[in-house]
Amino acid sequence: MAEYAFPAQLLEELHAHWRPPHSSTSSALPDDLTLLRLLETCYHASLRTAELRATRCVLAYVSTDSLSNRSLLRFEHPAILTASELVRLAPVTELHRTLIGCHHFGGMLKIWGLFEHGQAWQTVDSISGTTTREEDLPDDCLTITIEGPGALSVARGEKEVVRLRDGKIIAPHKHPLRQMDKPLGTFFETLVKGLKEPETGDAIISSFKVEREQLLDIYMMAIARILERIRSERHGGSVVISASPLSRRVAYRTYTVIGHAALADDILNHCRALRGLQAAPIDPSSEAERFRAEAAVRQSSQSLIRGVNRVSLLAAIDGAVLLDGKLRIEGFGVRFPVLLPPDTTILDALTGIEYPCDEWGLRHQSVFSVCQKCDEAVGFVISQDGSVKAVKSVQGRLHFWDGILD
Repeated sequence: MAEYAFPAQLLEELHAHWRPPHSSTSSALPDDLTLLRLLETCYHASLRTAELRATRCVLAYVSTDSLSNRSLLRFEHPAILTASELVRLAPVTELHRTLIGCHHFGGMLKIWGLFEHGQAWQTVDSISGTTTREEDLPDDCLTITIEGPGALSVARGEKEVVRLRDGKIIAPHKHPLRQMDKPLGTFFETLVKGLKEPETGDAIISSFKVEREQLLDIYMMAIARILERIRSERHGGSVVISASPLSRRVAYRTYTVIGHAALADDILNHCRALRGLQAAPIDPSSEAERFRAEAAVRQSSQSLIRGVNRVSLLAAIDGAVLLDGKLRIEGFGVRFPVLLPPDTTILDALTGIEYPCDEWGLRHQSVFSVCQKCDEAVGFVISQDGSVKAVKSVQGRLHFWDGILD
């Protein structure tokens, strides 16, 4: 029987990975007794519901002295940290934006209140690891994210240190979507380089003063949010992104739309807003200018989130959601009638194990078939059990990457 990990097993990983490599600064990791109390309280809260609503929130072990006063909502009487308190407070927080703050008061762990952290869009991604620029957390701040029943993610400041999911301890690793020397990373980097300004047709990277990494990060964040939203609905689904148009013979579109703006336009607008916020002065005399820049980031963030939600909801329809390189909806309820050749296999890119394609269900085989037919396509399969796979043909051979969101 496989060993099932519990919060106490996270302590060793935290001690091993808490301090960044080559860092000479002292570590602010709390003592083991405090760590265990924080982890176990979050773990027990994750297993509880309120009015059938799952508990999802972020708990930060941080003193109010380390944070900006304007972001704080302090309780007059701090509450003792318990699973019940976390379940009660979770609905008023937005995952990865409003955090629950706790610290020691008179030798006891207590919740001192809530605080805002960054913008709604900037800190939602587990793929890019993009850090926020506004209201950053202290470098040594310990945060524990309750992602779902029995699922915790522990971070040091902005950087994830370790994750507990499905009874397994998952150490941080370079995500396959962000490895630019690997097939998936190369594919998406090429798509981003090919984005054009809608007015002039010039390449965005050369005409727009934005760092390539920032644009790529937000592009990947959009994809991650689409997949995460589909997974959270538990109905399963599939998404195919194709750099080149697919003929009707390869992709039969049950439903098509007209006048749909590409998500890439929202991504570009959000990049512009972020650059404006970064360039805004921070002196008191320019407070109005900075507030306008922050409002622009919030507005572009909300527009991007609406677009992501629209795409993800379409996955509930039988068939795939088909997007082009600008993340524009080409169709949904899409069927791929091209059959796989007999005895076709697919390679697990992480383990090197080869599997017959006919061992998988119809949803998987449908995505396998279009990726086998088109080298310029990447497919994502979201199963009802929550697993998420990426699929791509590499030099004529099908590969898949499991656990894309883990």
